[in-house]
Amino acid sequence: MIFGNILWPEGKVNPSGIKSIAYYIPKSDILSFPTIKNEDASTIDAAVNYDGDFVLKTGKHFFSIYSTQGKGAYTSEATGEKDCKLFTNKVTLSYPDITDEGRNMMKAFVNANILLIIPLPQNRFVVLGSEDYDVDSAITGTTGDAPGSAKGLTIEVSAPDVTPFPLYKGELQLEDGVLDCSDGTFTENI
Repeated sequence: MIFGNILWPEGKVNPSGIKSIAYYIPKSDILSFPTIKNEDASTIDAAVNYDGDFVLKTGKHFFSIYSTQGKGAYTSEATGEKDCKLFTNKVTLSYPDITDEGRNMMKAFVNANILLIIPLPQNRFVVLGSEDYDVDSAITGTTGDAPGSAKGLTIEVSAPDVTPFPLYKGELQLEDGVLDCSDGTFTENI
């Protein structure tokens, strides 16, 4: 492990929350995962960020999912017994309606083992799910209780991981192009 100072520069911009589009894929569509070095990391970057790209099966891609901004969050907390502690990484997404596509996603997610990429402000992309551990999905829906009240689907996904908030800086193959998670640029398929 790497130990060092953690300082905060005065006046640094510090936006919170998650962006309104997240990405997911069934883990069964991934041929190989990028890696994070753990005990053998020689830099902080290598200890907490993925190196490389997700290699997908032929014809497979990440899917997009909308989440109402201000209603979702990614969290991480230490869990486990002494000498065996890991982190439980969690994301909550909020879809604002009960559509056919949303209800189909509920059916697909509830027992699926998926991997999510959650965009944060300043073009940072955190991963939820890993090669080693399965995810657990809890999905609820509501019609709302009064005119003007919130309705829709709440998607909560959690997974154990050895790294809190693991960042991904590689490429995401989407249906209509490639998203470069190192800088947030999107290149449309031609």
